[in-house]
Amino acid sequence: MTHTPPRIALAAALLALSGAATAASLSTVSLNKAASDAASIDVQHLPGKGAEIARMQTQHFADGDQLTTWADGGVMMLCRKVGYIKVPADKPEVATLPLEQRQMLVYAAMMGSVGGVVQVMQWTGENVEVADDGSETTRSAESKWAYGVERAEVTTQRMPDGALRVRARKIATEESTPRSGPDASFSTDADRDARMAELPAVGSWMEVLIGTQPKAARIDPAFSLAGWVSSGDGHAATVGEARAAAGCKD
Repeated sequence: MTHTPPRIALAAALLALSGAATAASLSTVSLNKAASDAASIDVQHLPGKGAEIARMQTQHFADGDQLTTWADGGVMMLCRKVGYIKVPADKPEVATLPLEQRQMLVYAAMMGSVGGVVQVMQWTGENVEVADDGSETTRSAESKWAYGVERAEVTTQRMPDGALRVRARKIATEESTPRSGPDASFSTDADRDARMAELPAVGSWMEVLIGTQPKAARIDPAFSLAGWVSSGDGHAATVGEARAAAGCKD
């Protein structure tokens, strides 16, 4: 039997105690509730190594206003009644889209940030654990696909301003079933390759930053709508005029 000297045993015990004392406490947070109550949701997505990071930012206001922006585009919804679309400089045809298409564009863009949260939740599930001291917490996650398992690294953090940051980065695609041999009478390899091509690339990631600060009352009434087009029949010069025309309550 191996004998451990008393001093070494004491040192090991003190180190273990020190580690336990300094480990950050964790809180469980519902991503669904955080997103539902959010004053803002900032989504960033890297589709693969070498690609550009796409970013979409959404602000939610107390009266129901919503402003979503990305690159040189954007949409806004005023008091849940009227939508406006920012016309990208390289896509002037957006201004002349039929009414139904403009309404669909507003709706799809408004759901963009929620879609980012949903994609992250495919790795995290409903709840995430967050360190109370603001440090990063990292854990492994997996998701099954038709022929194996995808693996990801999930990082969570409570930012100094209270915002919740969650990133899911894919690290591997594994195949758990063997491929068909050269003499196989039936092969699923073509179907396997097609399904694999639809999976997120290894190295891709999605990050959401959910703002928990109090919501501002509404979009500034003086906000100019030059370069924006209504998703309805009318058009206004400012947000204040658009709110008045839509019958929004101040």
